[in-house]
Amino acid sequence: MLIGLSILLISILIAWYELPRLWKQGCKKTVWLYVILMLIGNVLATLKGMGKILPNPGDGITFLMAPLSKLLLQMGLIK
Repeated sequence: MLIGLSILLISILIAWYELPRLWKQGCKKTVWLYVILMLIGNVLATLKGMGKILPNPGDGITFLMAPLSKLLLQMGLIK
């Protein structure tokens, strides 16, 4: 619990420093992207800090690309 709160506090401090400057420059899309990526990072870091097992991104990519690879092999486009 303490790890999750620490990560959240550090993220809020970083956002407090970065976001007003980006907003004043008119980078509204960048601000939204920053917030979304920060939230994803907070969730993943908190889960990892709490000892939860996170899935390997390579497994998901393999799952998605395996059918395409088989199709390209059958068509003879790759060896």
